[in-house]
Amino acid sequence: MGNDDFMFSESEFAAFVGKSHAWARRERRFGRSPAFVLIGRTPKYSREDVFAWMQANRVTPGGK
Repeated sequence: MGNDDFMFSESEFAAFVGKSHAWARRERRFGRSPAFVLIGRTPKYSREDVFAWMQANRVTPGGK
């Protein structure tokens, strides 16, 4: 598996963004998380989707 194929678990995603696992689960349940795939009942987040989600939630000071 190459680096581009890496998938975060929900706990790993939460740790990556400095939040709790409960926060990540709540964000996913309310549709505010990055895109994910279910492996059985386990959500997995691609690195690409996490970075796209971060970019989409980027705030530029001054509104520009």
